Amino acid sequence: MFPDVVILAGGLGKRLRSVTGDTQKVLAKINDQPFLEILIDYIASQGGRRFILCVGHGSDEVEAYFKDKYQDREIIFSREEAPLGTGGAIKQGSRHVKTDRFLAMNGDCFCVIDYKKMIVQHKENKAKATIAVTLVPDARDYGTIEIASNGAIGAFKEKQLIKSSAYINTGTYCFDRNVFALVKTTSKFSIEHDFFPYLGGKGFYAFKVENRFIDIGTPERYSWAQEHLKTLKGQV
Repeated sequence: MFPDVVILAGGLGKRLRSVTGDTQKVLAKINDQPFLEILIDYIASQGGRRFILCVGHGSDEVEAYFKDKYQDREIIFSREEAPLGTGGAIKQGSRHVKTDRFLAMNGDCFCVIDYKKMIVQHKENKAKATIAVTLVPDARDYGTIEIASNGAIGAFKEKQLIKSSAYINTGTYCFDRNVFALVKTTSKFSIEHDFFPYLGGKGFYAFKVENRFIDIGTPERYSWAQEHLKTLKGQV
């Protein structure tokens, strides 16, 4: 059974407003199709059928678009009454999860990933958490990840000043359903800064992917995504 999928879909998207206006960032159009719809369709093409959308800013807009969108998949909305951060939103959304493990991801990011392989590796490692990572030639715009020879994640590093290649987080995760019991958190927290750095040695692994990571968080990246996703039409 394909696991449930939790998707962050409530970010403010301030840097993209010069392009999208007040439209929720995940609904930004890529060749006349909302970005989040492209992501959901891609996951569904691999077997995903139950999606939990963590909505906050622009929630009415997202809910109106996806409420009756599909006949072959279930959409559940986990609404933030106040901003919970990336970690708090996923944690709240995970209460709707029915499968033993679940995928979680950012709704404004896309990477061509074989989710079934990721899940198999997660099981084989007896992992509690697995992050899909990709190697970039210039990691100055991103925090980077140290990975041991057995695939275990050792440390997270802040953005580097010197140009160098490094593994970065693609914003796609596989979690055991009880993963949030491993680290004490408040109701509002960042998955990247308040949770992942404390998972070392607790069944925390990387899943390496070779494909380009797409993030539509800025006008420049959004423009690049418009062109790049055309080349992925047969895969999405």
